[in-house]
Amino acid sequence: MNPNPAAEEGTPHREVTQRIGRFLRGLERARRQPNRREAYHLRLALEHLRTAHYADSDAAMNNAERCAPLPAQVATLITTNEPVTVVQLQQQLDEVLAEKA
Repeated sequence: MNPNPAAEEGTPHREVTQRIGRFLRGLERARRQPNRREAYHLRLALEHLRTAHYADSDAAMNNAERCAPLPAQVATLITTNEPVTVVQLQQQLDEVLAEKA
């Protein structure tokens, strides 16, 4: 019996975490950091994952993968312009997974 039912195969939690992990590994393979748009949507996906809003996390990942434009209300915020690395995003994902364990 799995002590963490949220991590079972095929659950929304697992699917989103795998999707985020695949995206981060793709950035690592390309040897580049996420651009501003990708970083925003990845952070949003991680925050939704942390709060167990899996559909919203999935939608944010769709936006990250498409490199969708930033929402107008956040496009001019200074925090949106702060660079983020793949390592930082991976650490955030690891923290979310540790919280759910």
